[in-house]
Amino acid sequence: MIKLTKRKTLAFTLIAALLLPNTPILSSEAAAASSHKTKATVTASKLEELSIKDLNQKAKATLNHVKEVIPDLKNYHIASIVKENVVTTSGPIERLEVILSSTPEGTTPDFGVVHVNASTGELISIDLQNGLSSSKGIGDEEAIKKGKEHLKLLFGKQAEKYKFSQILSSTVQDNKTQILVIYTSPDHYINVTLDRVGKLKAIQKDIYPKAELEGKKNKKHLSSN
Repeated sequence: MIKLTKRKTLAFTLIAALLLPNTPILSSEAAAASSHKTKATVTASKLEELSIKDLNQKAKATLNHVKEVIPDLKNYHIASIVKENVVTTSGPIERLEVILSSTPEGTTPDFGVVHVNASTGELISIDLQNGLSSSKGIGDEEAIKKGKEHLKLLFGKQAEKYKFSQILSSTVQDNKTQILVIYTSPDHYINVTLDRVGKLKAIQKDIYPKAELEGKKNKKHLSSN
């Protein structure tokens, strides 16, 4: 199991911005790192804070689509939008980090982070911090199917290029489980993180440079079941 530490301030990385006290949720990026013996190194330099009216039509369309196809995000409000410079495997880009927040009655806030290419509107990642199901878990075949369904909802016909690669699982707080399904395309892979009933928790495109990670592999191929 990979342990994530709490941060005192809002950091401009995929997971750190969302960590809540006593919620050691395994990110798709971290789980993939354990599988591939590499981890994404994301260095982001903040450029400016924005509002929704400052975004171009492509970025707005992507955010609206994400909120439309992910029920958990429909009623979330935008807490902040930050434009930042990040280095990707194809060079530097300007990335939008959109923090979404919802405060259901009687609970602590739930959060979501959406990363979008500021110029092209390309969806880079989504991460949801709104709890995990304790219901009976789905099997590997169903998880792979659910993961592909989420990709189709988010990326449409582009999802057809993603082929199943491997599946992992991790037990976190209160013996709840997260499932990571990794799909590959000709030029990159994409991580889809689900809870144990197949609900989307995160997606992450493999677009950031990698660094070596020490430790043993923690993977489970479908063929080994």
